Amino acid sequence: MDRYNELKRHALSLFASGEWLRPIEVAERLNFYPPRSAWTYFKRLWRFGLLERRSRGKGTLEYRISEAGLARLRWLRSQGND
Repeated sequence: MDRYNELKRHALSLFASGEWLRPIEVAERLNFYPPRSAWTYFKRLWRFGLLERRSRGKGTLEYRISEAGLARLRWLRSQGND
């Protein structure tokens, strides 16, 4: 599995519980450096339809996995070791 899909699989795995998570929480678990780069990456996954996004006011952006994201995660897991 290529590096990009490996990162996507790992990121979607962290969201697999279905809970709303803040980008900084996931960035720390994924060792994003700089951590701010996680916002850009999660926005990309959101645009692909793999994550849902909500804001509860300034500075409270949260993401969770979508149905399409769960389907992609299942496919990614079938392609490599998890």
